[in-house]
Amino acid sequence: MKPLLFIHTADLHLDSPFKGLAHLPESLLKQIHESSFNSFRKMIDIALEHNVDFIIISGDLYDNENRSLKAQLFLRKEFARLDQRDIPVFIIHGNHDHLSGDWVTITWPKNVHVFSNELECKRWVNRNGTSVHLYGFSYQEREVLERKIDHYKKVDGADYHIGLLHGQEQNITGHNPYAPFHWSELEEKEFDYWALGHIHKLTKLKPTIFYSGNILGRHRKETGKKGCLLVELNDTKEVSTEFIETAPLIWETIELSINKITSAEQFFTYCDQRIDEIRMKNGSYMLHLNFSGEGPAAEVLEEKVQMDEWIEHVNSDQGYNNTFVWISSYENNTKKKWDIQQLLQQEDFLGDITRVTEHLAESSPEDIKEVLKELYGHRKAKQFLQPLNDDEYEKLLQDGRDLILKELLKEWGS
Repeated sequence: MKPLLFIHTADLHLDSPFKGLAHLPESLLKQIHESSFNSFRKMIDIALEHNVDFIIISGDLYDNENRSLKAQLFLRKEFARLDQRDIPVFIIHGNHDHLSGDWVTITWPKNVHVFSNELECKRWVNRNGTSVHLYGFSYQEREVLERKIDHYKKVDGADYHIGLLHGQEQNITGHNPYAPFHWSELEEKEFDYWALGHIHKLTKLKPTIFYSGNILGRHRKETGKKGCLLVELNDTKEVSTEFIETAPLIWETIELSINKITSAEQFFTYCDQRIDEIRMKNGSYMLHLNFSGEGPAAEVLEEKVQMDEWIEHVNSDQGYNNTFVWISSYENNTKKKWDIQQLLQQEDFLGDITRVTEHLAESSPEDIKEVLKELYGHRKAKQFLQPLNDDEYEKLLQDGRDLILKELLKEWGS
């Protein structure tokens, strides 16, 4: 029995529309639209360079069930490169590219093996006689809520057993709970490796159970390096993995604190320096700026026209032929630094407001809930409201106080 070397990837979303980016320069928008294809092409280069035994794609090759012809023809060309080296590809389809869609059918090279909507065991034997059983299924419809893991059963007669599954581990939140499972259920199957898809972040559940993540971030919540897993199984069934970056474009969030900023000039200089640090990495980045802290610079961030002009200047002051750094969005979580003690001592309306809000801030969450009871019980409003935890109640009070003080001081010319 010889060691196995293969690539595990998932969630390609090759025809992703990248919504909300139509305002970008045409040359930049073209690079972004091609980035998922370039990421996949690089992965194929890696497979050929390492002469892997096979590639596993664990669902969502396409972004929707109506697969674009462009994406299909691209995949066929790349799979043909593998076929020339006798490297097979094993594919399951997920919730985005399920089998009930409508698309132009093309013929795949002979090295491409697609699992049907019923759980299958596909057998593969390499030139050295090492045998592998691969188990998986493709989604027939977009929503698969059944615990498909119950149908996976080891079929004897192979050196290695590998499971392919596009679904959500039940301890992971924030995603649709398709084909749910618990990691312990996977371990009970005694497979040598589980190649998972659906979660867009590289995640190791156990030494033999991995989500490879997606090959390219598609929006600001999918930050960081993206790529594939190079997996080796040795003759003692030990698993070793290497993450290999393939994405030519990275979405990143920069945390910017204004705590030590005392002027508008210092604020913009600081921001420029932080963005230059990203440029030094020599890659393409879509940036989201998250401003936090308190101080005079909070007033700069409140001037939307001024901020928009600065962002336009930063974005236009570069070329887009090879690499770029683009500010795609920002959020303002700053606040002005109030002299609360001084306001508390004032015998005027500002002082009264400050004393009331400080008293509320010292109240228990139960007192605040009582104040908001009528709102949360309103027959129309309550459907749009989510329960708040203690920290969220505290932040609600602070934000409310800051808003009132800001508006009052603006009116008083202070």
